[in-house]
Amino acid sequence: MTETSVVLGTEAKSPADSQVTLAHIMSEHDTNLYGTIHGGVVMKLIDDAGAAAAGRHADGPAVTVSVDRMSFLAPVRAGDLLSVRAELERAGRTSMTAAVRVTAERWNASGPAAEVATARVTFVAIDAGGRPRRVPALVPAQDS
Repeated sequence: MTETSVVLGTEAKSPADSQVTLAHIMSEHDTNLYGTIHGGVVMKLIDDAGAAAAGRHADGPAVTVSVDRMSFLAPVRAGDLLSVRAELERAGRTSMTAAVRVTAERWNASGPAAEVATARVTFVAIDAGGRPRRVPALVPAQDS
């Protein structure tokens, strides 16, 4: 961590501490009637990556409370390798917002990856009883 502080007994974390990248090769099983990958499949991967980033920041379970924004920018096809990158951009008392970026490239060819979707998803950290619990502060990323 580049910078730390103590807030109510929890050490603050940087966005890099929560960063998660999931990679998944899309298959024919994931396609819709138009022959492209079903948007719901991409949405699930976005939620999975965002939840993992939120859970890392919270040091425990976090549940989705809202999808603040989701944009599909280009179609995804069977055989594409999707990379779903999530990173915290905001942390409140119990809630956290993750920015998620999805890129696609052919699984068996080199070349540039294309941005195919973006999202902002908000999560709340929960305790064992399912009640909201406090999360560490988020230290802004240092420009280098």
